[in-house]
Amino acid sequence: MKRHSHIISVGLMILACLIAAREYYIGYQLQNSLEREVENMSMAENDQSAGINKTSAFAITPSSSSITTANSLFANAQLSAEKQQMLQVGKGDTISSLLANVGISAKEIEYATKALHKTYDVRDLKIGQSILIKYHHNEERNSSSLLELEFKPSLEYQIILNKGENGGFKVIKHTAHLKKVIRKIEGSIKSSFYNALLKQKVPPKIVHEAIKALSYTMNFQHDIKRGDPYELVYEEHHDHEGDVVKTGNLEYIAILAHGRPHKLYRFSPHNSHAGYYTPKGESVVRALLHTPLDPKKMHITSKFGKRKHPILGFTRAHKGVDFGAPRGTVVMAAGSGVVEKAGYNGDFGKYIKIRHTGGYETEYAHLSKISPGIKAGAPVAQGQVIGHVGDTGLARGCHLHYGVLLNKVHINPLTIKQMPTVQLTGKDLEKFHKLKREVDSQLVGLKLNKQFAKSEPVRQTLIG
Repeated sequence: MKRHSHIISVGLMILACLIAAREYYIGYQLQNSLEREVENMSMAENDQSAGINKTSAFAITPSSSSITTANSLFANAQLSAEKQQMLQVGKGDTISSLLANVGISAKEIEYATKALHKTYDVRDLKIGQSILIKYHHNEERNSSSLLELEFKPSLEYQIILNKGENGGFKVIKHTAHLKKVIRKIEGSIKSSFYNALLKQKVPPKIVHEAIKALSYTMNFQHDIKRGDPYELVYEEHHDHEGDVVKTGNLEYIAILAHGRPHKLYRFSPHNSHAGYYTPKGESVVRALLHTPLDPKKMHITSKFGKRKHPILGFTRAHKGVDFGAPRGTVVMAAGSGVVEKAGYNGDFGKYIKIRHTGGYETEYAHLSKISPGIKAGAPVAQGQVIGHVGDTGLARGCHLHYGVLLNKVHINPLTIKQMPTVQLTGKDLEKFHKLKREVDSQLVGLKLNKQFAKSEPVRQTLIG
């Protein structure tokens, strides 16, 4: 019995091994067959595309259903892929045209631009601006479907447009978290106030604002000299890496000219625009500008008073100031008023005369051109461009003859003492003094601040 049982056990083991070997062999053959089928399908597709019809003795001819199955395996990977591309805005480009060039459908472009317009005006694109897009591209259909679009209209914020699960578009506006930093500058004039500030990398916007503010109370060609000290305070806005994203406002500007301080503070009165005020709370704006030209483009060639005429050769009264400047330099109205004369006027050449309040009149001569709309009876605003520098009439070289009359009598434009147009009072004056103390506290440590303090009859107490 034991011997028979042993023989049966051995037989069962041999049978199990045979069954396992058979299954392995079938699996092996099936795998080889599938691999040959895939290989032959690939060869058949290549032959078909080349117009060749071959039959191999060892090949398994693929059926149409086999090819369809194989295509379905690779369709998603090969025919539809997610891509991204950086687009750059050129002249005449719009978001619609850029997306259309990638193959985005007109319908999707319409939905995308409508969604964007709620947050950003798509007409504000700037040439050179970069736009990153992500999209699905289907090679078989040669079509694209927009997934995401993002760009930075400015350093302050970023626009991101995403496609939702329902196929609609959603726009997110990411605003940069900026830190306001106060920058203090001090120095002395070497060649010009303008160049001195630019050499210290003060933004041109701040430089122009400083010159504009000071032009009401001083003449840059007459009142300042080499070595005169200055200081200013303005705002910068930094990102999280400490880089300057944008420049803020000019808060304070001062020059010590001929020992006399010119100090101005930026302030916004109640229900009024921001402007610049003296330490006494007087608006820097006067009825007339000291000079009707950009200070950095001019120089005085002849002052008010008696002089020998450069062309006529004899001495006579010079009832104005001549400012030399390149031909075409813009000439501004020194104050708001009404044009009395505009046209050719003998030795003065092309000439404009403006009547202002308070009995003042100003005249501008030797112009190369008078601006359109400047004619007798036309109103003008202070700072408005009324003409351009030239050499018409009896003139030697391009310059502007600028004259000022008070009650029909010519006076020296460089020495006019005008009353301020606004004097702060009440709560506005209280708020101004509080702001002034805050700015003055930021100036502690600057060398020039100590010189200003000595030159002022009354020192201010710094609070806060």
